[in-house]
Amino acid sequence: MEYKTFNEKDFIADEFFQQWVWHPDVESNRFWEDFLENHPEMGLVVTSARSALLLLSDEQGAMPARVRMEIVDSIREHMDAETTQGVHKLKKDTGLRPLYMVSGLIVVMGLAVLWMYNFGVFTDQAVAGPPQITLQLQDGTEQVIDEGDTRTITTETGQPLGNQEKHLLKYHNTQHNATELVYNELKVPYGKNFELVLADGSHIYLNAGSTLRYPVQFLPDGPRNVYLMGEAFFDVASDKARPFTVHTDQMNTQVYGTRFNVTSYTNEGNTYTVLEEGSVGVYPPGADVPAPVKIVPGQRAVMEGGSIAVEEVRVEKYVAWTRGELYFKNDAFSLILKKLERHFNVTIASNYPELDEREFTATFKGKTLEHILEAYQQYTPFRFSREGNTITITPP
Repeated sequence: MEYKTFNEKDFIADEFFQQWVWHPDVESNRFWEDFLENHPEMGLVVTSARSALLLLSDEQGAMPARVRMEIVDSIREHMDAETTQGVHKLKKDTGLRPLYMVSGLIVVMGLAVLWMYNFGVFTDQAVAGPPQITLQLQDGTEQVIDEGDTRTITTETGQPLGNQEKHLLKYHNTQHNATELVYNELKVPYGKNFELVLADGSHIYLNAGSTLRYPVQFLPDGPRNVYLMGEAFFDVASDKARPFTVHTDQMNTQVYGTRFNVTSYTNEGNTYTVLEEGSVGVYPPGADVPAPVKIVPGQRAVMEGGSIAVEEVRVEKYVAWTRGELYFKNDAFSLILKKLERHFNVTIASNYPELDEREFTATFKGKTLEHILEAYQQYTPFRFSREGNTITITPP
């Protein structure tokens, strides 16, 4: 998209821009931050369009998508009318004045429609708001993590734990004072990613639909254990005296310092570890004296039927998600749909079982869900429709 040529109307009508404003995630935040850094002259236009769309968000309960899109269409029609009447021509003579005129129109319209919605003019039943990243502290309290924040994370008693820098949470290193293990738990819902740096310096990337339980401080003379449900990429700080172990329901991964990806989604039926750098050992949970199966970079260890199988893989396929990419290589369509559900926080119902085992190869970044499905339609005809957050796939 040539966003550098967009005006307010274009941004308001753009689906990727709407997704960023209404449902921001790590990928979209990075994209628009880079865009504004490279095109600072677009800052005022982007701010104006973003403010207009934010007016269509109900903080107390998300506005139904149909209502919101009707308002967007109305704004576009009014802005088209303004353009026809010469607003953009006036731009040559008075600089930013037309921008303020159009922005004022958007604000007035947005507030008026939002008022009507709040007072029952629209009768659509309210739906739950977008899911939030949450952090459960050692005292049992829960905090919502806003990816736009920069702040110090503290307990209810004011004890500082670490700093949040937008999409990254970094814990303070006071391990020399630790006398007992206390745990925090970070939950990342569908549609979002998040990064975490533990007190020992280990950097963890959490994928959508994942939960990680970990000590606030590791003990100076004890092992480093964390507990994962979902998917995460680990860049573990080296410490030969204290092994680092990722525990999942199906398989544990033990390392001393390395880079690897662990996937253990309950709805996918398998657990595996892919090694990018270093060396790891994997073993079933509950083993009295584990005899780890060692893997080397470029290999994947998979728990299958109670035993561990090792195979050579293309590592890029398993770590591309940390850069906001959707990377599919010879993946069954049913598996692709599950990944799309997590990435976009939607439910996809397939009524076309003949497609389930059909394999596809493709890479996407910065694309909407509709664009991705349309791309797959070019290879295999099918139909899809959207109602709110539910996508239905049917035969052609």
